Amino acid sequence: MINNHPYYKDLRHIIAADLRCSTITPEDDQIWELESTRGEPPGLAFQTTYGLRAYGIRVFPRFSINKVPVSNPHSFSTRPVIHYAAPNYVEIHYLPFSTLDVIQKTWVPDSHTLISQVGLTNTSADLVQLWMEWIVQLNPLLTGSPMTSVQISVNTVLQGQTGNLFPVFLLTGGPRGDLSAFPSLGIDVTLPPHASRYFSWALATLNNIEDSFYAARKATSYTLDNEQIKIEMLQKGQTVRFDFGDSSLNHRMEESQQRTFQLLLPPYRILNNSWYVTKRNPEHGNLPVENSSGFSADWGIQKMTEIWALSRILLPLKPDLVKGMLQNVLDQQGVDGTVYAQINWNGKVTNLAAAPLAASLAADVFESTGDKEWLVHNYAALIRALKIWFQPENDHDQDGWPEWQHLLQTALADNTVYEHKTKLEVLIKTAEWPSLAALLLNECRALIKMTKWLNDPTDLDWLESQVLQLGKALEQSWDQNRRMFLFRDQAGHFSARGKVLHNFRQNDVAETISALSHPCRLVVRMQTREIDNRTIVCQIKGVINHHKKTITYSDRDCYWEDHNGLAVGNEIFSKVKKITVNGLKKGESLIVETPDHFFQSAEMIIPLWAGVGSKIQTEALIKAGKQFMDSTDCEIPFYVKIMWLEALMNTNHKDLASQYFKKWFLGFSQNSADAETQSASNAHYSVTTGLEQLLPLKTILQLLGIERISDEELILDGFNDFFPKVNVQYKKFKLDLESGQARVENLNGESVLITEPGPHRIKLS
Repeated sequence: MINNHPYYKDLRHIIAADLRCSTITPEDDQIWELESTRGEPPGLAFQTTYGLRAYGIRVFPRFSINKVPVSNPHSFSTRPVIHYAAPNYVEIHYLPFSTLDVIQKTWVPDSHTLISQVGLTNTSADLVQLWMEWIVQLNPLLTGSPMTSVQISVNTVLQGQTGNLFPVFLLTGGPRGDLSAFPSLGIDVTLPPHASRYFSWALATLNNIEDSFYAARKATSYTLDNEQIKIEMLQKGQTVRFDFGDSSLNHRMEESQQRTFQLLLPPYRILNNSWYVTKRNPEHGNLPVENSSGFSADWGIQKMTEIWALSRILLPLKPDLVKGMLQNVLDQQGVDGTVYAQINWNGKVTNLAAAPLAASLAADVFESTGDKEWLVHNYAALIRALKIWFQPENDHDQDGWPEWQHLLQTALADNTVYEHKTKLEVLIKTAEWPSLAALLLNECRALIKMTKWLNDPTDLDWLESQVLQLGKALEQSWDQNRRMFLFRDQAGHFSARGKVLHNFRQNDVAETISALSHPCRLVVRMQTREIDNRTIVCQIKGVINHHKKTITYSDRDCYWEDHNGLAVGNEIFSKVKKITVNGLKKGESLIVETPDHFFQSAEMIIPLWAGVGSKIQTEALIKAGKQFMDSTDCEIPFYVKIMWLEALMNTNHKDLASQYFKKWFLGFSQNSADAETQSASNAHYSVTTGLEQLLPLKTILQLLGIERISDEELILDGFNDFFPKVNVQYKKFKLDLESGQARVENLNGESVLITEPGPHRIKLS
């Protein structure tokens, strides 16, 4: 239940087909947004673009009493309020006039149909006569026509066209379509005192008028009260209910869980299990045909870092969905063992290896499901996926510390500033990363667990040797002064601060150049004001492999983003004697520098998450990580945020983890002396948002002291020491959680009070 809160005065809410109780057609998935603030005329409208196949279509009501029309929700006697919401369903209550009470229930039963049941009640002691009109505005693309009133059989309907879509709108009650300046269907309604009448409408959009009409006519026969009961029962069984005593905070918890299911789609093409999209809004849902590109070509790309983050949203309630998404990735494994960094419904999108998280995720799934048969089936694939990292294509010098091949594998480049991204691009090409070593070490440990679960020691010796080798490499890269594991040069295995050899503001020759501390590859960065046919050339004369050589870099060697170019040389210079630059114009620059192995990025905390390092190193990493998180102006990737929280909890810094959780996901000020009293309405959150702003359910449950919760079992390991007192309800369990104690009840009224530290396992008989 969503209560009347000032947050809802202006409504914006997505509804779309729900894979649990709707029929979804991923290639033609029509997603609707309830919007009360935009459009002309203003209205309480459901709208979509059909995945950018129309400029837009809007459906909204207009009511008239005594020839006074009203459609703008801001002019209603009582503004609209959402009374109940689910991923594919919304119930709205409003009073357009003080004497007219409207309850509107809207449902998406499949990807092509929108249904609404409208109840009108006369709240006065007098007879009320009104005109109810439903306006349907279609703004088609070049091929198409707006909605117009036509007769099909005995029905007066609205029909239109945009591209190959033919929407048909049908309203029950014998409406007319010729009494308004707008494309609409309207009906005269007479309501005796305190009487009610009910109407239904449906908008169906298929590839021809006949199919759309029959779908709309069938849809108006549904009883939405019955559908709401089914959906409420489904929601109750698959949602954790939180009551913090703060309606905004409660709503944030509820809506995040609802939005999660909106981002999940059913099996499609070669994806044999459910999959996810990072956003599902009205401009999405029009998938390109097989092996083609288009606006939605990147919609639904599956990435290991996102699947891992999504697991923290779905666990511990839906391990089956996590298992299925991981299986989709493993099903597309290459013949050489590579688990690809990006796949979609057509197969792999890149040949790059995914961030090594599959084995640790599989271990999480097994611990939640106990599905040994599934683990046996996939164990060999997980071993092969790990071993590919130690092959020459991923570990060029075969020193046991593999290298990333592309920044895309790390998921660190999204939404970051250019300067930060450039540093990472250079380090991808020149350095060995502690974060990759830590992820691989963590995968080895997960697979070692599996050898014991499956009683199969075949790979145990190899796995243990990799743990020792990776651990040793990480230990050698530790810098206590900087409180972090440092990047290491791929060729020379050293770590050094980056140095600018020369900064050119005009064409020039530089012969007085600082000495190189180690032989290394050089970086050339260009910044131009315009793009034209000229060539910018940088010649570097120096010593390479004991021989004097001159290497030339031009703008054609650069990777360009806007007016910024980056080139990383393949040659290892031991000395630089002369640099000559030609082709620069006034206001432009060219910099020659060395890679910076002391650079700090969000991935610096991954070794902490993986449990690498001594106690002293762990505490130092926490201090450095906190300083970085508090000072960076770069967007921290979603999966790294969750890893940081888990790392803090695993190292007994739950209080600090709770502060970051509140700051990142609830909008609390981290420095507030009384953060618990703040309202979650401060959070910059919208129901149209994507995966990265959903709440990691597994994380908040752990912060509240709930290690695991299922149909019949509850494991408590700690108390709710960092949030307001909260009531948590899931299926048969009801918990009252506060600092120092937890009360657990079941549906039979039996309860137990826990005051001693855990873990405590409670099983229902």
